[in-house]
Amino acid sequence: MIKLIASDIDGTLVNSAKELPPNFDELIEKLKAKGITFAVSSGRSLTALQEQFGKYIDDISIICDNGALIIDKGKILSKSVMPRERVLRIIDVCEQNGMVPLLCSPNNTFMPEGDSAYHREVQLYYKKHCILKDLRDFDDNITKVAVYNEHGMEENGLKILQREFSDVFNVVLSGFYWADVMNVGVTKGRGIEVLQQRLGASYESTMAFGDYLNDIEMLNSAYYSYAMENAHPLVKNTANFHTGSNEDFSVMKEINKLIFDQ
Repeated sequence: MIKLIASDIDGTLVNSAKELPPNFDELIEKLKAKGITFAVSSGRSLTALQEQFGKYIDDISIICDNGALIIDKGKILSKSVMPRERVLRIIDVCEQNGMVPLLCSPNNTFMPEGDSAYHREVQLYYKKHCILKDLRDFDDNITKVAVYNEHGMEENGLKILQREFSDVFNVVLSGFYWADVMNVGVTKGRGIEVLQQRLGASYESTMAFGDYLNDIEMLNSAYYSYAMENAHPLVKNTANFHTGSNEDFSVMKEINKLIFDQ
């Protein structure tokens, strides 16, 4: 019996217009009636997820910032804060290598001044943000640093970040332009483990959906692991099952098929 269903958001649960599947409200109620917990698992920060999922906050679990903040039905289970001096070092390395960081906290996101492709990208995912003349003036606990490279992160910046920080941080490719940097041990997979322990769920009773490299540990934590049609090749190699595109709301289709025989 399935006890936990976890889904990535962008490129997975929502379509390219960032719309939730039709009848998502009904799905949450039906899962709740069966005693199944739905978990939103995202690289997005809490403020961004609250905007889209706030009405469900008492009924779902939320894995924010790739596992740096884990919440179950409104209760914080775990939070991993990055040391300030190391965040400052990330800012330095980004400035030296033509990359732009976004500092994420449970309460806000901090971005530098300007009007660029970076700012337009940020506004797609982070509606609440504080613009600083100098990012070093941030005044909150940082749980994740998202790093942007306008030329594409996988080929033009990821190796630099891994070389500089892999001994003290988990550095993961999270999108074409983005890499996410968190404390060592912070992954979506760790978030799933925390929820499994709380809910009495197991590998065999967990279902998970993802499309990008920051989803791999999560998919490895679930027997019913699904890669989207639009997923990165390494994600497709990781998942036990494949499904259709996020544009077709395939997450909903697979849940209805497995849980409700529809």
